Amino acid sequence: MNLARCRRLFVKLAENKILSAVTVDSSDIFYFTGMQSAGCLLLFHKNRAVLFVNSLYPRRAKWIQPYSEFKKQPLRKVAFEPGKIPYEAVVKLRKDLKILLQPVENLFSRVRAVKEKPEIEKIARAQALAKRMVSLIKLESGMTEKDVLSRISRTAFGLACGPAYPPVVAFGKNTFFPHHTAGKKKYRCGETVLIDAGVKLSGYCSDLTRMRGLFTIKNRLEKAYRAVEKSREVALGQIAPGVRIGSIDEAVRDFLAKAGFEKNILHSTGHGIGIDVHEWPPISKGVKEKFEKGMVFTLEPGLYFEGYGGVRLEDVYVLEDKARLL
Repeated sequence: MNLARCRRLFVKLAENKILSAVTVDSSDIFYFTGMQSAGCLLLFHKNRAVLFVNSLYPRRAKWIQPYSEFKKQPLRKVAFEPGKIPYEAVVKLRKDLKILLQPVENLFSRVRAVKEKPEIEKIARAQALAKRMVSLIKLESGMTEKDVLSRISRTAFGLACGPAYPPVVAFGKNTFFPHHTAGKKKYRCGETVLIDAGVKLSGYCSDLTRMRGLFTIKNRLEKAYRAVEKSREVALGQIAPGVRIGSIDEAVRDFLAKAGFEKNILHSTGHGIGIDVHEWPPISKGVKEKFEKGMVFTLEPGLYFEGYGGVRLEDVYVLEDKARLL
């Protein structure tokens, strides 16, 4: 059990007058315990953390079904993070165990959002490997998107623990779709290519998007890519501790709209990253919370043109006195 992380959570619970909290999320459990798990429960109650494991994991005492053990705890009201607990678990806790559940948004996510130095170093190493992986991909005429996807996946397992998420490989007009599923489309020399890929290393993710073939001819995508680059500079110039997170997305959208691309924005500016590739906070205009030192996040502004293609640029940053590229 990571006592320092548990203490930070208990401080948050005390601030919100929460006596007990539970998570079944495997990433939360890994964060607090260092254990890769599935089907387990982690309870925080009166400054004590207890992990309830199932029969897949070794233990000294005789194994008891996690929910049966959990039922023995003197609990009446337990907080949980709504987006991280399956519906069936909620039903079981409410009905079978007769526990009053209190939903609290981003209960565990906010603790995880501020990274420790070792976490930042792991993400930085993973990001360096992702950059190397993408640089190793050599495009040849006649290769399909699936061919490139396979190469990326093999390289990710060769360099690290595998892909951090299903890679995106898109050629030509398919770059219009931000989460395009690689298919049989063949690459033609000089064609626009979008590669969005990352690796997982020591339990932490990286995330990278690169474009190729944009500058062989002058077209609207080349102009859009230049605008995307400049919009990211706008974001980096404003990100600092204490700045409202949503204001960064607003600034990027405003810049791109003034550049003539208001109708071509399909997603927010970025997101937190760590054990999961998408973590709190989203860098989206609705977020009222403020940046803190130690937050690690991506910036990935993009522009998309139906029937023509799209552009996106993505890197990972850590917030110190200002944002630093990893």
